[in-house]
Amino acid sequence: MLQSDSHWLPHRVQRRGIDCSGDSRMCCRQEFFVDFKEIGWEDWIIQPEGYHMNYCAGLCPLHMAGIPGLAASFHTAVLNLIKANNADAAMDSCCVPTQRRPLSLLYYDRDSNITDIPDMIVDACGCT
Repeated sequence: MLQSDSHWLPHRVQRRGIDCSGDSRMCCRQEFFVDFKEIGWEDWIIQPEGYHMNYCAGLCPLHMAGIPGLAASFHTAVLNLIKANNADAAMDSCCVPTQRRPLSLLYYDRDSNITDIPDMIVDACGCT
């Protein structure tokens, strides 16, 4: 059994959503608003009229993808250390959502339900 005071255990790193700025080229969260009217969903979605779905964009160099707090997972961090030390491992990292949350929708059906749709809003991004 692992003990929490072991010196070799990594500390828990809180992932933070890095928002894209105008000149950012690294993996970040880009804010993006979807208007349901623009995609033709206004006839069945009552509320909201749209939402900030956001998406991930940007570069994932090995030094960034290998950092546990910025990587999508510790699996990614280990894989990128292997790629950095092995020229034969020709796999690219990409910028992906690491934290998502649901969106509550009021929509027309038989019961005019309010439903939480999972994974609709991107809160944070990291490198695979």
